[in-house]
Amino acid sequence: MLNLTQAKKNKSYAVVGFQNLPLKILRRLCDLGLTKGQSVCVVSKSLLKKALLIEVRGYLLSLKSDIAKGVMLD
Repeated sequence: MLNLTQAKKNKSYAVVGFQNLPLKILRRLCDLGLTKGQSVCVVSKSLLKKALLIEVRGYLLSLKSDIAKGVMLD
């Protein structure tokens, strides 16, 4: 299992679960459509690896790397 920061660009992954995220952030991610079983694709990463641009449910979502570390993929 790997997290979202370790994912390769332009490859589709399935969300397995979440780890070490506060309940407030976890709820917000679920509201944005990032739920278990959902497919996710990393579109780009920032130069300093501080942020990620992902595609989920047909739209683009930007996440900070410390939040993205808590999203577990398969």
